[in-house]
Amino acid sequence: MNIRNEIINITNSINNKSGYSSEILKTYDYGDLDKRDIAYIKKCVFTEIENRFFVDYVISKCSDLEINRLDKIVLEILRMATTEILFMKTADYAVVDEAVELASSITRYKDYVNAVLREVCRINVDSEDLEDDIKFSINKDLLKMLNKSYSKKTVRKLLKSFFYKSDFVIKQNKLKENNLKINLENQGFALNDHPFLKDSFIVENPESIIDTKEFKEGKFLIQDGSCSLCAEILEPLENSIILDICAAPGSKSCNIQEITNNQSIIYCNDINQNKIDRIKENVEKCAVKNVQYMNFDATILQKDLINKFDRILVDAPCSATGVINKNPEIKLFRTKKDVENLVNTQRQILENCEKYLKEGGILVYSTCSLLKEENEENVEFIENRLHLKRKDIEFYGDKNEFIKLMPFQKGTQGFFISKFVKD
Repeated sequence: MNIRNEIINITNSINNKSGYSSEILKTYDYGDLDKRDIAYIKKCVFTEIENRFFVDYVISKCSDLEINRLDKIVLEILRMATTEILFMKTADYAVVDEAVELASSITRYKDYVNAVLREVCRINVDSEDLEDDIKFSINKDLLKMLNKSYSKKTVRKLLKSFFYKSDFVIKQNKLKENNLKINLENQGFALNDHPFLKDSFIVENPESIIDTKEFKEGKFLIQDGSCSLCAEILEPLENSIILDICAAPGSKSCNIQEITNNQSIIYCNDINQNKIDRIKENVEKCAVKNVQYMNFDATILQKDLINKFDRILVDAPCSATGVINKNPEIKLFRTKKDVENLVNTQRQILENCEKYLKEGGILVYSTCSLLKEENEENVEFIENRLHLKRKDIEFYGDKNEFIKLMPFQKGTQGFFISKFVKD
């Protein structure tokens, strides 16, 4: 296998919106490539996507042709090689030679590729002089929505945070383990207590942690700090009936049953049957019990569920703008129209879940979005249009109307949590 062919294949899958880049990179068939080559492929793909608009800007400065008129394969070869020249530690001459050889084998543009890349090697671009959409590789639609949601100072912090590497957070599963930190530290892992979650840890050297017996036996979950916070805020009780309406991959449902010591009944729903299978795997591995599985479209009212549940978690499908540093293609492709459609979906789900909730029951609405349209404006929609009353959330000793976690904070990605009671 040729690693640069594989880079282009993976990038094309991401360009075609075949899934989030983190999942595509994790599940791609790398054949017989060794670990070093696989690591190089992953880094090159991720770096190119993360810096796409800046890379395209540099190519356009070095090309006599408009890049939007280039053959797609030629453009991907140029993007890959330009990324290697600008951001990777590979020798420039080796990058150019490999790209020209690849171009000659699958296109007739080898001389053009050679000329552009030799100019890329010579050019010096000062990114500080560029507009934010190019400098931070973010589409103008999304940049406008961020500017609507935050101050200029906060937007700048967010744009920079999209390039940060996320903390690697794990959550101890107390249904199976009470001494996780000691056991993992004895194996050489460096764990720090999470800044705001008990039984959660930031792992400083996580490279081989998925190979441990503890992970394979479900003694911990790899889980961003915001996820288990949702379960705590839901206040699940023993003997309660709970609905996790958009449950995949099932980690929040596991957190909920851990809190109740498997003494509540939880219904896990997802529209995608393959995701239901993934939920089942996590549930079984984590020794979670009293789980019922459902497979329906959450935007369509299920009359047999009306007034059935004491607690409902609506971790809604969203723009995922809070996890851009994990899936950088979001800042390239997410549009205003996408967000409008998502808000419509979120509100349909909320309207249905309000009917499923018993009087006095609690509903938690959460997203991994940074946008007001999906967060604060939906809180207003819930309060004004549904029979739900917002309930303050205690966090860090203070009462909050809602919790908004930012990707530049320690131990979390971008996340929004709000809480309501049915009156």
